[in-house]
Amino acid sequence: MLKEETILNYLQVTAHTRPFLLACYEKTNNPKASHHAYQNAERFIYGLNLGSDYWESAKSTPLSVQPLLLYYGLNHYLKSCLLTVDPGYPATAKVLAHGLSTRKRKKQHYRFLEDDIRVQPHGLFPHAADHLFQFSSSKEKISMDELLRPLEAMAPIYAFKNVDHPPADEPWPPLLAYFAVLYNLSMLVRYEGEWWGEMQQMRDREDYVFIIEFLKSASEQIPVLISAWLKDQLTSVF
Repeated sequence: MLKEETILNYLQVTAHTRPFLLACYEKTNNPKASHHAYQNAERFIYGLNLGSDYWESAKSTPLSVQPLLLYYGLNHYLKSCLLTVDPGYPATAKVLAHGLSTRKRKKQHYRFLEDDIRVQPHGLFPHAADHLFQFSSSKEKISMDELLRPLEAMAPIYAFKNVDHPPADEPWPPLLAYFAVLYNLSMLVRYEGEWWGEMQQMRDREDYVFIIEFLKSASEQIPVLISAWLKDQLTSVF
């Protein structure tokens, strides 16, 4: 059985990806399974490669650039995963949007943990949530704190806050939580440069340590989570 840390390397050649995709499509009785497996094998590999390129670049870039690289790296990873369950992806331009939204101009005295995102009806996020995790949020909006707190990697730093909170009433799959938080951080560095610069230089806000800890956990955990998802998919069809 393949180890999680090796599967991304294993799926770097079409000799492995085509049989894998073929098995995925045959499992759903797709009438054009062979055609789609042939057409999508290289796209699948390119997505993994681009995701890894963004990831490696993020390790050696300033903090202000990391959210963008990690966010778009995760985009590419998820698009490769989608090709295993949706051979026609992207069927329409609608699924190419982010699928999330947030307020571009933040309020005065803005606090990151209190900020929220809204799930849109179309775009990569809802498409991946449905096809990869069979998940649909019942909430109109969700805060960064609600997304960060349940993440296992964030538990140690939250322990220092020493504030009791009830368990999340709608736990999100970790990859979707990482996607949503990275999306919001990428919007911050694009549209709120002054706030980001002050946070990074003055370090007078609680947000700073939670953002730093989150980016560290995202860099470490997302490739592991993507590998685990692909491993489950691979073992389910072979």
